[in-house]
Amino acid sequence: MDASVDFERLMREGRIAIDKGDRALAHELWRQAAMVDPYNEQVWLSLLEVLDSLEDRRVCLQNIVEINPLNAQARRMLNAYEVRQQRRTKLRNERKQELIVLQKQRRRLIVRALLLGVLLGLSGIFFAIVLSILIYG
Repeated sequence: MDASVDFERLMREGRIAIDKGDRALAHELWRQAAMVDPYNEQVWLSLLEVLDSLEDRRVCLQNIVEINPLNAQARRMLNAYEVRQQRRTKLRNERKQELIVLQKQRRRLIVRALLLGVLLGLSGIFFAIVLSILIYG
């Protein structure tokens, strides 16, 4: 069978599946179509409709922009994705830094509590010795 005919059939059947609400079947058909013609912009645009993973969507958008650098909508979506990723990374790094600060504060608090306990214990011993000397002395 001619690859272009197979590609068109897969694309058409994928569209029928998506119209019927069968995203999984559409995904599988369009994935097969992408294997037949990976340089076809339409197959990646179609896959974009059924992908849930942000990383898969990013790869799709990259493919679209690589095939057609003039696709302004795909470029905007890819840029927006990258901005979101940068924000997530920044937030993740800020949270890590906050956690490190909190852990350091916790350690300091524990050390202070231990030192205070030792100091109070030694003070009690010292007070007991002085008191025993005064009473029995």
